[in-house]
Amino acid sequence: MKKMAAPQDMYNGAKFKTNKFGYVNIVEYYNCHTVIVAFENTGNIRAISAAKLRSGNVPDRAIPPESIMVGERVKSIKHGWLTITKVESENIVLMTNAQNEEIRMLLPAVQKMKDKSAEIENLKSDTSSPTSLKDLTKRNKNVNTMVKKMLTDYGK
Repeated sequence: MKKMAAPQDMYNGAKFKTNKFGYVNIVEYYNCHTVIVAFENTGNIRAISAAKLRSGNVPDRAIPPESIMVGERVKSIKHGWLTITKVESENIVLMTNAQNEEIRMLLPAVQKMKDKSAEIENLKSDTSSPTSLKDLTKRNKNVNTMVKKMLTDYGK
């Protein structure tokens, strides 16, 4: 593979933050499609494109993707709020509820609960935030009349 001159931000030893796996250091820059990086926390070495590296989309294949979920909370209809404590095998997730009782579920079921809770949070955040300047300045009619009365009665 032919080596090219590296851009200013892609020098050997440069440090980049990833979205989920900590920091990576550039070991070697070949071209925009092939950049060799090493993960600081695991020492794993892999090749990635420069665009993915700049955006932080660099997965560490030495860490199973399920272990990222440890510590997250999900809402279950049957058990209430559950905290993920461990991912036991490929598809079994160990969780604890408010009474510290252990509950085991399959990974697809947990993913489904996470997706539902994310949807609910998105809906809540969408309805509570104003969409325009007019919505920001809009007040209740009773509040407007009360403020007007306070201003007219001030000093009497």
